[in-house]
Amino acid sequence: MGSCKICGAKSPLISDKIGVCLNCFRENPEEALQIAQQLLQASRIKYGMPTHPPRDPDGVLCGLCGNNCRIGEGKKGYCGLVTNIGGKLVRLGGTREKGILEWYYDPHVTNCVAAWFCPAIGTGYPKYAYKDGPEYGYYNLAVFYGSCTFSCVFCQNYQFKRLTQRLMPVVSAEELASMVHDKVSCICYFGGDPSSQMEHAIVTSKLALEKAKEENRILRICFETNGNMSPGFAEVAMKLVFESGGVMKFDLKFWNETLNIAMCG
Repeated sequence: MGSCKICGAKSPLISDKIGVCLNCFRENPEEALQIAQQLLQASRIKYGMPTHPPRDPDGVLCGLCGNNCRIGEGKKGYCGLVTNIGGKLVRLGGTREKGILEWYYDPHVTNCVAAWFCPAIGTGYPKYAYKDGPEYGYYNLAVFYGSCTFSCVFCQNYQFKRLTQRLMPVVSAEELASMVHDKVSCICYFGGDPSSQMEHAIVTSKLALEKAKEENRILRICFETNGNMSPGFAEVAMKLVFESGGVMKFDLKFWNETLNIAMCG
């Protein structure tokens, strides 16, 4: 049973951690945000991450995602993978050389959120899938990126912040692409979120697709993302997805802006 710190309402539908009811989020958004964001900020301070996307007037604009961080000297962007050293941005991860991630092989049919319309269940056969039905015997290369452009309070994969904090493990695009063997029929980027490491994801995809084409293999490219990457990155990613028969899955969390800021940063 939670209670609202603004109106005093009590309900099992009110989070005791957040302390604000839905009605007050809608009717009193400014006060609701002040209260709710205390939890979000504490969860980021624990990992040494900025509590807000930086807006330093003398900082350098990043521009790789929708946060548009303006990063001051010696500070980091909201994702934790960009810093300002001597007035220049330094990418600590998400580049071709340095992806901060973990990966594994996930046997089909996986728990993919797009499973009900994924080509791997037969809808893509024969151009985008090996079988006219579930692709048993094949694998998804699951890529868990250790960073994110959001900071969702109840993130089910919150452990990505540990990777951001350590900037490890490091896997280059070439190394990751080489993990795509002849029984891998798709790559799925998730996390965390690929929106903070799009250069790495795109280069990996292009390298893997080039090899698959040479060997006459099927390889779908898929993203599970909050959609917060820059428009330029989004266009390139969508092209890779559509041409390979993959799926672009945007995780749209709220229809209310106040709730989105309170819950996702």
